[in-house]
Amino acid sequence: MEKEKISCSQMFFTIVCYIQSFSLLTAFTFGIAGRDSWIPITLGGIVAILFLLIQLSVMKKYPGKSLFQINELAFGKWVGRIFSLLYLFYFFCLCFLNLRDMKDFVNFSVLPNTPSLVILVLFMMVCGWAVIKGLKVVVRYGAVFVMITLIAFILTTIFVWNRIDFHNLLPVLSISPEKLLKSTNLDAVIPFGTIIFQMIAPQLEDKKQMSSCMLKGFLCGSLFLLAVIIRDTIVLGDMVKILIFPSFSTLQLAGFTEIFQGTDVVYATLLITLEFFKVSFLYYITIAGIAELLKLKSYKLSVLIIGVGIIICSYLVYSSVMEHITSAQTIIPILWLLFEFVLPVLTLLKITFSKKRKKANQATTSS
Repeated sequence: MEKEKISCSQMFFTIVCYIQSFSLLTAFTFGIAGRDSWIPITLGGIVAILFLLIQLSVMKKYPGKSLFQINELAFGKWVGRIFSLLYLFYFFCLCFLNLRDMKDFVNFSVLPNTPSLVILVLFMMVCGWAVIKGLKVVVRYGAVFVMITLIAFILTTIFVWNRIDFHNLLPVLSISPEKLLKSTNLDAVIPFGTIIFQMIAPQLEDKKQMSSCMLKGFLCGSLFLLAVIIRDTIVLGDMVKILIFPSFSTLQLAGFTEIFQGTDVVYATLLITLEFFKVSFLYYITIAGIAELLKLKSYKLSVLIIGVGIIICSYLVYSSVMEHITSAQTIIPILWLLFEFVLPVLTLLKITFSKKRKKANQATTSS
């Protein structure tokens, strides 16, 4: 499989845009922490930075190597491949779950009477086209999407200014420590999960800038998501706990769409575009992982096969939006912790101890 090169700026905007896309899914954390959600999103960001630093430490041990290559170098061929299969399962799950998010939002906001399968197939056809064109096409418009999203955020905040009540942030820390921990874990691994970027890190043109652009991208994306959480909280108050798509509802409930007809559709289109970027990126990562694991020279046939699998899983995985939200608040954050923290830590420990043992053996031999 041909490895396309991307610039540091493309990596930066890819990370920012990826995190921005989760502004559609703030119901996950709002459902647990309510008006205190800005606290766990901040703590989750701090924890996720620690996860990212661990992942960067692993990458620096094997510069220019992909996640799957590092697994084999660190653990050997067979154990390394088991680790890679686990990651591949993770990427596949991320892809079909986020596709399901997109479908639920389209049914909710724009096309309520359109069959779910039609939405899934049409959306995946567009994503599949982007994946076939390659990584450069997938990430090319990241900067444009980031800027448009930032402008839309500023405008919508201005539109709802008369509904803002900073007292909605009070009282601070009204949730239990258990809910705070639960929501922090959720935020650290769902919107702020970064292990996927280790798959494209070797394709950076300037690898010396890898840590810098990844950390800056993460910081900018997480600050944007924090701003969205705070805005929705001060506008909606306790309503954030019961809304399925709080960011979209902020604009609707402010009454602005009654004056300017069609504004909600434009905003919905922007959120769908962000989901397109995210699903296309996850789709590409999944296909790239399969191609690397199976040593495929071309991945175009697998785009169709895996695409069908993603559609089927996305269609069948949950019976309702609420079932999805409940799963995202309970089981998924614990499972995702394995991929974002546990496996990277095991890899770093294995690499560190192996190198120390090698140095000790060399010292013994030389003496």
